Amino acid sequence: MTSNRALKSISIAKPSQPLVPFKTRLTVEQLECLRSCARGISLRFERSDIVNALIAGGYAEKNVAGVVTVTAKGHEYLGTHGN
Repeated sequence: MTSNRALKSISIAKPSQPLVPFKTRLTVEQLECLRSCARGISLRFERSDIVNALIAGGYAEKNVAGVVTVTAKGHEYLGTHGN
C-alpha cells in the first residue's frame, strides 16, 4: 500500500516572544562536585551519576586515565554562580 501524502512545511516568521537561550541549573551536589574539580580535587570517588551529568552538560570532560577536568563552560558557570 503506497501513500501519496505531501509533507507540509511550517515556518514561523516571527516568534511572539524573543527566544531566550536555555540555561541549565546544576543541583547542589553537582555544583559542589564542579567546585571540587575546579580546585583540583579528584572526582574519582564521587557518584558516577553526578560526574556523568557534568560531562554530559559540557561542564567537565574526561581525559586520559579517566581524569576529569572543568571545561571553559564549567568555569563560566562557576563564575556566574559563585565559587
